[in-house]
Amino acid sequence: MFRETLQSQQPVVFRTLTNAMKRGQLSHCYLFTGPKGSLQQETAILLAQSVICSEKKEEWACEQCIECMQVYNREYADLIFIDGSRETIKIEQINKLQQQFSQTALSKAGFKVFIINDCENMTGKASNSLLKFIEEPSSNTLGIFITSQVNRVLPTIVSRCQQISFRPLSAAAFHSEALEKGMDAIDAHLVSAMAHTSGEMEEIRNSDSYQAAVRYFIEFMNYYFDDFRTAMLYLQDNGFKVNARSKDNKKSREVCGYFLQTATIFVNDYHSHVRCDDQSWDSLLEKAENRKFDSRLFLEAVSQTRDALIRSANLALLTDQMLYKLSGGINDK
Repeated sequence: MFRETLQSQQPVVFRTLTNAMKRGQLSHCYLFTGPKGSLQQETAILLAQSVICSEKKEEWACEQCIECMQVYNREYADLIFIDGSRETIKIEQINKLQQQFSQTALSKAGFKVFIINDCENMTGKASNSLLKFIEEPSSNTLGIFITSQVNRVLPTIVSRCQQISFRPLSAAAFHSEALEKGMDAIDAHLVSAMAHTSGEMEEIRNSDSYQAAVRYFIEFMNYYFDDFRTAMLYLQDNGFKVNARSKDNKKSREVCGYFLQTATIFVNDYHSHVRCDDQSWDSLLEKAENRKFDSRLFLEAVSQTRDALIRSANLALLTDQMLYKLSGGINDK
C-alpha cells in the first residue's frame, strides 16, 4: 500500500496531510514541491483517493475499492489530470477544466479533484486563467499542483496554495532494487536515476523508446569523441530523423526525452567520477577524460534542449539546434 510507503519515506508530508484530514482542514489547493522522484505525483493520487474513498481506513483511502482504483487509473469521472511533463499546458486545457468543474459532480462522492503535474510548464495565459479559478474555490473541489521548479510557477498561484515540500529520495536505494530485480548494470544505473518509483523503473527499462535512446546515445558519443561531423550525421540519419518521420510522433519525443536524460546522467557521472561496471558506458567516460570534454557546454546544450522539447513541435529542428550547440563541446588533446 502506498500509504505505508509515504509514511516511511516522506514522514513530514504524511503527518501534515493526516492532521489536516483529521481536523477537516484540508486546503482547497496544494502545491507539492521537491525534486522529481520524491513521490509528489503518487501522493497527489493518494490524497485524491482519500477525499473520495467510501471505505476509508481512518483518514486515508483504502486504495482497493472501486473508487480508489478508478482514481489510480485516472478513470474517475470527477478527476482531471493534466500532465505538463511532455508538452506545454495551454489555456484550452484550463478552460476545459473550468467548464467541467462548473457542472454538477457526476460521482456519488460529489467531490471534484484536479491534479496538474509539472505545473511550471503552463503558458502565461493558462496560469492567469487558472488563477481566477482558484481565487474563488468551491467547497467540494480540491486542486493539487506539482512542481520541481517552484521558481517558475506564477507567484500569485503559489500564494494561494498551501505548499508542501518533499525531500529527495535515495537513488542508491532504487539502484540496489534494480540490481536485485536482475537488471543489467547499465540499465540499473540509468533507470534508477530516471525513475520516480520502483514500478516506473521496470516500465522504463522495458520501454522500446528507452532502449533505442540508450543505443543512440552510446553510438553517438563514440562518434562524438572521434569526429563530431560523423556523430552529427549518425544522429540525424539513424536517430531522431527516422523517428520524426514516423506517424507516432509521441514515441519520437519519448526517445528524444530518454536520450537527453541519459546525456544528463553521463555528465553527472563524468563530474563525480562514477563508473557503473558496464564496459560501453565506462569506456565513454574514459574517452571524455582523455579528450578534454567540455562538460559545461555539453550540459548546457542538453538542458536547453530538454526545456525546449516540451514546447517545440518540430523535433528535427530541435535536434539540429542541439547538435549546433554541441559542436564546441570537445577539444583535441
